[in-house]
Amino acid sequence: MTAATLLVTSTVAAGCQVGPAPPAAAELRTGAPPWAAPRDAVSYIDKAGFERLPLDFSGQSPYTVNLAVTVDGKPVQVPAGIGIDKLRAEQAAVHTHTTDGVIWVEAKTTSEHPTLAQFFTLWGLRYDANCLAGACKNLKITVNTQPAPWNTPLVRNSHITVSVQS
Repeated sequence: MTAATLLVTSTVAAGCQVGPAPPAAAELRTGAPPWAAPRDAVSYIDKAGFERLPLDFSGQSPYTVNLAVTVDGKPVQVPAGIGIDKLRAEQAAVHTHTTDGVIWVEAKTTSEHPTLAQFFTLWGLRYDANCLAGACKNLKITVNTQPAPWNTPLVRNSHITVSVQS
């Protein structure tokens, strides 16, 4: 091969991407349910303020939280894979494995206190003191049947309910 052929070949090869494509930007959805888990979870992990952890990471003291969401009186399924990016083999300390509303919290330290607001950001949903996605009437949060603030912490073994009207 000539030097020119080698130069062209190496330039073309260098331009080919190896590994997954860069993640799409995290955009918080405002539409009606159902809501799938975001495809590019790492963008949402970053947006929620979590560290990217390897998929096999398990924190010092993992625990679960149960979440039930209703919009207009109808249950909304919490999807598997929230906070998990299988393509890049990374996850957030807060994530779901199944569709039963169980949220896993596997923080690096016991001083970390993730919140419901961070979880909804991982899910890719607009969430604030008034709205969940596009539903913005009568947002009510309870933890173990007691009223709670919208950005309540995810406490070990708690049962959180979120209800809202559109």
